[in-house]
Amino acid sequence: MKKLFRAILAAGIALAAPAFSAPAQAQVTLRMWTFLNPAGTTPREVALARIIADFEKANPGIKVAVEPQVWDQMTPKFLAAARAGNAPDITWVVTDLLGQAKRSGELADLNPLFIDGWTEAQRAGRKDAYWDACAEGGRQYCLVLSRNYISILYRRDLLAQAGIDPASLTTWPAFTEAAKKLTERNAAGQVTRWGFGQAFSEAQADPQMMIPIMLNLQGRLFTKEGAADFATPAGLTALMRQTEMVTKAGVTPPDAVSWTTDDAYEAFASGRAAMIEGASVRVSTMQAKLGADKVGLMLWPGENGAPHAPAMMAGWAVAAWSHGRHLAEAGRFVEFLTGPKADAIWITAAGQLPMTPEGRAAAADYLSRPENQYLSVAAEGVAKYAWMVPTDLSVNGFRQALNKAAQAVLTGGATAEQALKTAAEDFNRINKVR
Repeated sequence: MKKLFRAILAAGIALAAPAFSAPAQAQVTLRMWTFLNPAGTTPREVALARIIADFEKANPGIKVAVEPQVWDQMTPKFLAAARAGNAPDITWVVTDLLGQAKRSGELADLNPLFIDGWTEAQRAGRKDAYWDACAEGGRQYCLVLSRNYISILYRRDLLAQAGIDPASLTTWPAFTEAAKKLTERNAAGQVTRWGFGQAFSEAQADPQMMIPIMLNLQGRLFTKEGAADFATPAGLTALMRQTEMVTKAGVTPPDAVSWTTDDAYEAFASGRAAMIEGASVRVSTMQAKLGADKVGLMLWPGENGAPHAPAMMAGWAVAAWSHGRHLAEAGRFVEFLTGPKADAIWITAAGQLPMTPEGRAAAADYLSRPENQYLSVAAEGVAKYAWMVPTDLSVNGFRQALNKAAQAVLTGGATAEQALKTAAEDFNRINKVR
C-alpha cells in the first residue's frame, strides 16, 4: 500500500512539474524621443505608428515607448539627460546640432550594433551626404530619416488662377512680382491673403529666405573656424531683401516678426498665405489639409547666373544612447526604423524622400504620381542646390540669431548692418568662437 501511495505521489509531482518551468524571457521596453506622436494623425505620425507596430510584431520581446518632445529643444534636452544618466534608449537629433552630439560621447557607434553585418551593396546604397554627416573617425553614429529640403511651398491652385507658372520664378524680381499678384485685399484695404509668408520668431526657427540668398552670394554662413560670417555685403543684401518683403513689397505680414514656423503653416493651410518658406517633409501634411492637387514645392530663386539658390537640406538623425541599458535592442530598432521596409512606409504614407534604393523601388508607382512631384523637386534640390550645416563646427543658434536680426530691423529700429553685427556677436558668444 505504501509503495502504491509513493508511486501515485511521484506521478502527481511529475504531472505538476511543467507548472514550475523556467520563466519566459523578460519584456524589454525601449524609450524613444522624437517630435512625432504615434497616436497623432499627421502623415508622419501615422507612418511611425505603422512602423512601430510592424517592428513589435516581428520582435515580440521588445516594446517601443515613444516620449514626444518639442523638436527644437529635444537635442539639448537629450544631451543634458545623458549627462544625468537618464536619457532614452533612442533619440532623434536635429542636424544643426549633430556635430555637437557626435562629439559628446553619448551616441553609440552603429557599426558593431548592425552595420558590420551589412553587405557591401547595402552600404553602397546608403552612402550619401546624410551618411557622411553621421560618420566621424570611422564610426557611424546615426542614420538620417525624415530627409528635408527647405524651400518654398505654394498653392498650385492659387498660382494657376493668377496665371503664374512656378517654373518661371527663377529670379527674385519675378518672385516678388508674383507674390504681389497673389496678395489680396478686401474693400477696406485690409490684406486677406499674403503673397509670401515668413516666420521670424526665435522659437521653432526654420531657415528663412536670407539664408539661401547668402549662400548664393558668398557660399557660406561661417568661417572655417566656425565664426559667424553674417555681417558681410552678402548678409546685408540678404537681410534687406528679406525684410523689404514686409516694408516695401508688402507681401509678407508685419506679424511675421512673431510668427513661428507653425504659424506660417497655419496661414498657408487656411488660405491666408499663397506661398511660404517651408519644408518638403511638411508637404504631405498640407496636402492632407488642402487636397493633394493643391500644394507644390519650388526651388528658391537664384542670381548671378544660377537658376536657383542653394537651400538648406536637413533631417533627423536617429541614434542610440551609448550608455543605454538595452543597446542591442535599440540598435535593432534603429536598423528597422531606417531600413527598406520602413522606408517604403515613410515614402508612401508620409510623403518622405527615399532613404534606400529598395524603398525607392517599392514606392515607384507612388513617386510617379503628379501630386507627388514635389518629391522630385526636393530630390533635384538635394542633388544640385543644397547646403548642409557643417557637422565639424558648433553652430548652435544660427537660425535664431538671424531671425533676431530680422526682428531688430522690423521692430527694433536697428539698421541691417547693426542687426547683423549683433547677430554675429551673439552667435560667436554662444558657440565660444571668434
